[in-house]
Amino acid sequence: MKQILGDNQFFGVNHNDLDKANLTKDKFTSNKTIIEFIEDSIEIGLDGFMINSNTRGYEIAAILSKTSSSEIHYSIPYPHKFATIVNEDGMFNLLKYVLYKSSFKSLFLHIPRFLFTRNVRFLLPLVLDLEIPSNLSKGSYVYLQNIVTDLFLGFKRYDLLESFCNSIIRKGYFPGFISLNPILLDRVISSFNSQLQSKIIVCFNINNTGFNVFPSLQEVETLVKKKSLYKKMGMSILSSGATHDVEKSLKYVRSLNLDYVVYGSSSIDNVKKNYNILT
Repeated sequence: MKQILGDNQFFGVNHNDLDKANLTKDKFTSNKTIIEFIEDSIEIGLDGFMINSNTRGYEIAAILSKTSSSEIHYSIPYPHKFATIVNEDGMFNLLKYVLYKSSFKSLFLHIPRFLFTRNVRFLLPLVLDLEIPSNLSKGSYVYLQNIVTDLFLGFKRYDLLESFCNSIIRKGYFPGFISLNPILLDRVISSFNSQLQSKIIVCFNINNTGFNVFPSLQEVETLVKKKSLYKKMGMSILSSGATHDVEKSLKYVRSLNLDYVVYGSSSIDNVKKNYNILT
């Protein structure tokens, strides 16, 4: 089971304790402090790191693509980034950003197709242009954030999930999905051809307390035990910091048949302790 460093602590995200989230965010005030923490975690033995495509995450993924040989797990999109551009610099600067980051094919083929057909599928290549650093290491995993994955599931636009996978693969990456509905997502992915399934990774909540595990801990445990062609990654394994027994929680996750786990911490000593228990 591979271990991946999560990024919530870098950006002040804690689904259980907002005060703690703000304190941890204050520890990581620059790209340099985040990169050093990631590198120290890799030195301990972690296999890679996960980071989202906000402005700082984009920059860090680009920097570490040049210097690190560890696995990069990169999640998109990050809509707040574009809202900030509009709020701070105006629509004209957003247009300049889109034109600068977009490929010729997106601008002159995919966008006209979207305008003519109103099919969201033609916007996916543009999103990838805007959200993925041009030098992101080939072979990295690029995930669709759960807010989009689960929206597509809810609207039964399973074709968009498959189109996302194919677009990512054409760019030289492996496709991933973050989801709070892994049961339905499993049924959808199982309808894809076997070659495509084998390249996908799915990230979902799993922990021994059942915190934010949907639709239920029992159903997700059954999913984990089920053989599948795609890889499975457990997140929120420490109940988003709500667990009262870290060792017990980690040993529970270690007993599962997962390919990956992702966890965050603002303390490098805690990263080392977690790594040792999970190894």
